[in-house]
Amino acid sequence: LYFILDEHCVNQSSSEFDPSSSFLQLLKDYKNQIISLNDVPVQQVPKNTLVRFRCMIQDTGLGQEMFISAYEKLDPNGNKKLQCYRYTDDDIESEFIDTNIPNQHLSERTLVYCVSPPGENTWSSDPLVNSMDKLELKETNTMTAKKFPLPNIDHTYSIVKFYNDMAETVRVGQLIEIIGIRGQNLPKNEQTGFESALDSFADVPVLHAIAYNPVQLTTESIPFNPDIRASLIDYIASATKDTLAAEFILLQLLSRVTVKNRGLKIGHFTLNIAGFPTHQTTEQDKKTPLLNLNNPASKALSDILDQLNPHTVQLPLTIAGLNKTRFSPKSINENLEAGLLQLIDGTVVLVDETVLDEGQLVDPGVRNFQALQDLIQNQTLKYEFPYSQYEFDTDLNILTLSNTKSMLPNHCSIRIVTNPSIENSVQPTDETLDRYRQFIHSAKYASYDIPEQVSEYIQTSFVNERKAATVNKTELPTQEELMLRMNLARLVAVSFGETSLTEERYDHVICLDKQRKERDNK
Repeated sequence: LYFILDEHCVNQSSSEFDPSSSFLQLLKDYKNQIISLNDVPVQQVPKNTLVRFRCMIQDTGLGQEMFISAYEKLDPNGNKKLQCYRYTDDDIESEFIDTNIPNQHLSERTLVYCVSPPGENTWSSDPLVNSMDKLELKETNTMTAKKFPLPNIDHTYSIVKFYNDMAETVRVGQLIEIIGIRGQNLPKNEQTGFESALDSFADVPVLHAIAYNPVQLTTESIPFNPDIRASLIDYIASATKDTLAAEFILLQLLSRVTVKNRGLKIGHFTLNIAGFPTHQTTEQDKKTPLLNLNNPASKALSDILDQLNPHTVQLPLTIAGLNKTRFSPKSINENLEAGLLQLIDGTVVLVDETVLDEGQLVDPGVRNFQALQDLIQNQTLKYEFPYSQYEFDTDLNILTLSNTKSMLPNHCSIRIVTNPSIENSVQPTDETLDRYRQFIHSAKYASYDIPEQVSEYIQTSFVNERKAATVNKTELPTQEELMLRMNLARLVAVSFGETSLTEERYDHVICLDKQRKERDNK
């Protein structure tokens, strides 16, 4: 790295020098040999160590700082030499020949607060995770604790210093992997009469970013195996005891926002599973963490979702949980405190209404409930600032569980009809689980189109269905129902490994929808 720095420092302006592309190319085949802060506690990593960090951008509002990017020093022969100075905070003032630093040797770097991915399941992290080391880490800084979306969860955090214009392309909530140099922890501000937004971050680890890449959750397409689809539905059904509901859950896991147009988002699919048994909150339950699922039926489904998705979050809707947590990020004293819904795109959020107890929602609880409603309907999350609010796009998979009709909006609701003959699933092998995960992600990000003849078939089918309803004096299918079926059609097609919709798959959608509705009429 320092060889690259010196070579470029001589040949171009130090403020314009950007080694990120060269560095990524050099490390292309050796990345896994670099220490990961997701595996090793950052406090155990010596300063000036090359590290990588898979993280979520939590706060981009820490500002910029000026630094000296190059200076002249004397080499061993007494000759002047231009020395590049990046990716460190070491004191170099004693090496200066002249304390008057030219403007072209001054640069800015942007400070960004990053946290380990909230809701990340252990199977999706790097294989070298040392759980015993992780258990030794205890959160001691109340400020950093408030900057992680999930309360009382151990995590890794760092202030990352981005050079050049690297920070212009990062956004809050984004999942990235950084390669950089472990710096010295942020020092305490010992000045008097001068306050800084960073005063609360004393002793927080610092990482100097050399390069970063967005973490892509997409995977290469794999050959479709119908046995995997059927087996996966059976695996999910082992928790629901209902194969039809399990198929709808699978379709929900494959959904994502596919189109954004002037605030309108298409593709996401919020599903409600009704008929789940309620759970009476006990005194012992009240002593458990707010995000613990205490309903055994909900926990069984949650455990399966954890095995299938890289990032999952459980959200039991209790009065205490709604009143005592914050769902939306909020800026307080120039510091963006995290909200529980500040999550990575693609996170599966399991909302459990079956544990809702009696009590009164206070103002924070009402705000949290509204934030959850807005996210479900619009896939946006409001960030609160002192004099304004900004909406940021999200792409979260929301699955709600309820005993009766859900209090929350949804695209589709299906009532559980349990089948006692469905047995509890034997834990799949690691190889089988990997196949399930590959299947889900390959289908989720697959391309998709509707041939013209199939589009005409759908229109004709809808018109005929309305005519039949008129003759039979039954309820007419609505435009909203057609939109639901169109969304389900994409999910059904890709779940069968197909990138173009066929009449057969659309008929399958109609069959699923009719079976779902029949349950409501019984």
